Amino acid sequence: MSTTKYESMKIPILKKSEYLTWKVKMLMYLEAMDPDYLDRIRDGPYIPTRIIERTETVPEHYVVKAKSEWTPEEKSHVLREPKIKNILHSSLDAVMSNRVIACNSAKEIWDTLETQCQGSASVKKNRRALLIQEYEQFDARPDESLTDLYDRFLTLLNSLSLVDKEYETEDSNTKFLRALPEEWDPQTSIIRHQYDLNTVSLDEVYGMLRTHDLKVQQRKNKKSSKAKTIALNVEAKSKGKAMEVSRRKSRIVESDPDDSSSDTDCNPDANTDDDSSDSDMEEMVAMIVRGFKKMKFRKARRQGNFQKRTFNADKDKYNKKDSKSGKFDKSKVRCYKCNGMGHFATECKKTKALIKSSKD
Repeated sequence: MSTTKYESMKIPILKKSEYLTWKVKMLMYLEAMDPDYLDRIRDGPYIPTRIIERTETVPEHYVVKAKSEWTPEEKSHVLREPKIKNILHSSLDAVMSNRVIACNSAKEIWDTLETQCQGSASVKKNRRALLIQEYEQFDARPDESLTDLYDRFLTLLNSLSLVDKEYETEDSNTKFLRALPEEWDPQTSIIRHQYDLNTVSLDEVYGMLRTHDLKVQQRKNKKSSKAKTIALNVEAKSKGKAMEVSRRKSRIVESDPDDSSSDTDCNPDANTDDDSSDSDMEEMVAMIVRGFKKMKFRKARRQGNFQKRTFNADKDKYNKKDSKSGKFDKSKVRCYKCNGMGHFATECKKTKALIKSSKD
């Protein structure tokens, strides 16, 4: 059989802790190279023989052929042995290769590697018992994802298969579903009732659970994205309010810089902690209070700094009209002499004297 198309295949490298995995890969590799390679590591090297016919004194038996007697087909079978030995040595590191360097056949190398990595028959038996116990006590670990749990269970099943321990499909599916956390109980109940666990493979069970898990993750991602959007909107609104507060502060300061500067000088601690929202709010309230105080002060100043007007009796006596007659009422004339402090012109003696003197 030609092996040209398999020349680029990578030979699996043996790691002592991963011998079982390497064993499976190597068997697959040898079978891909030539199916007869498996016979060589199982039955030993091929030796060409010929039959010696029975005689009166000697029974029929086989004898090894001389090399010159080999047929072309027998030569190709014999040449498979060094090829297999070369493949096995190429898969070993220096330490493991040194342990099998004295082996004369591929079968001897294969058996030696199995003894070195797995131990004797008693060790294999103990390992098999440990794997069975691990299977019976298999359960999910805290904070273990569905994929990690599935990979760990599948590895355990493969290890059991390599020590000649197989479980039925229904048993392995039930064990896997029971190992899931409580949050998976609704989904596992649906799978038990809707599907026949004896015909559904473990991969299909995992696929159904994985589909449900992806849907849950998508819902969580949507909720988290909505929460982020709300947070961004709140942050934008708070920034807008802070900018509005700062604009109001600047307007108040620009309206009367002298008063604001004097107030700032009187209160040196008023502008501390400007970066915090609480201090900004307090400062804004303080400025509003100062604004009201300024307005009150200006109003009082306008009222106190009035100019005295010259009394005009002819004008003032016609300031008010009577609501019924429509004529001007002298009693309603405002007392400008006294600045209209609570009484009318007709009630004020000073105003009456001025009116009388103007008539004369």
